[in-house]
Amino acid sequence: MMPFRVVLAKECLDGVRDRRAVISALIFPLLAPFLVYFLIYTMIEMRSQDKGLVVAVQGAEHAPHLLDWLTERGVEFSMPTGDPRLLVSTQAVALLLVVPEDFAARLDGTKTAYVELVSDSSRTDARVAVARVRHLVRSYNAELAALRLIARGVSPAVMNAVEVVDEEVASKQEIATAVLGFIPIYIVLAAFISGMGIAVDSTAGERERKTFESLLINPVSRLQIVLGKWVAATVFAVLGMSMTLVLCMLVMSYVQLEALGLRFQVSPWQVVAMLLATLPLAFLATSMQMLVGIFAKSFKDAQSYIGFLVLLPMLPGLYTTFNPINTETWMYAVPMLGQHLLLTDVMGGVDVPVLGYFLSPLSVLLLCFVFSAITARLFKRESIIFS
Repeated sequence: MMPFRVVLAKECLDGVRDRRAVISALIFPLLAPFLVYFLIYTMIEMRSQDKGLVVAVQGAEHAPHLLDWLTERGVEFSMPTGDPRLLVSTQAVALLLVVPEDFAARLDGTKTAYVELVSDSSRTDARVAVARVRHLVRSYNAELAALRLIARGVSPAVMNAVEVVDEEVASKQEIATAVLGFIPIYIVLAAFISGMGIAVDSTAGERERKTFESLLINPVSRLQIVLGKWVAATVFAVLGMSMTLVLCMLVMSYVQLEALGLRFQVSPWQVVAMLLATLPLAFLATSMQMLVGIFAKSFKDAQSYIGFLVLLPMLPGLYTTFNPINTETWMYAVPMLGQHLLLTDVMGGVDVPVLGYFLSPLSVLLLCFVFSAITARLFKRESIIFS
């Protein structure tokens, strides 16, 4: 194991001295907490704006009771003039409520009265406000309908033939984890980004600098050389992933999630369990990057090839976000998917089967050794040195 330790020490020392590798290892872990804070702060701001709703109205004089009812529920009004569609399309207002002249007459005649809600569905910032205004108008309609029934001696309960009673089975921690699903993606992504500089430099970088020949002429097993380079790159990947995890959890403790109706608390033991859950991904990422990097003739070429690998850890998170699945024990053995499920379950406080803690790292580490063995075999080819 002496050659392995020599290669490991040499690659770690070169990595620390290489400013490019250090920056690539630390820039994402340092930026990720700021991104998390910004996204959560934006969600809180959108919620606060929703509470202070301002609605543009035309024809307010035709429905004074409706406006008084909305005012009691915290809605404020503006009275713009001009073509309603032009005002909305030019983004002069986010939405506009138009009350026709016959609104009061139709209500008094117990007929259906109409209001026109002009909006632009392509504006994502206005969707919450539009949905709330539509909900408020429907609530106003339900209240008037109940009063009409009472005036005729009919109980409003006859309109409620079937009513839904909500019963939530998920804990508040699980709900918060589902809403904050982008955090596990950041943590997993850090494992693929932080060690990339060392993994690429130890393969494509050495090939570009023409230093492979002086390394491979030594009577040392190619597998030991590959393992030394691999573990050195993994050290940086683990460091970056650990920083991302700890800093993101630290940011979460300072963000006022109560403003979103969420409660999120993570114990130190959960942080340790989350780190152990994602640790195999650091080994997998660097082994894949070294294998791909060995085919590149320069550091720049390797970066373009490896850029596609960064998309792989995002796929399980995106898939489960848009297509939730029922977690089964065998899924923990699927590389990347198993780590994502394990990380999400631990973060949400869900009890994970003991077998899942063994299947998740076992399958990944076996795949890592396969990639390392293939890389070591490629190191024996003369084309690696002379092409």
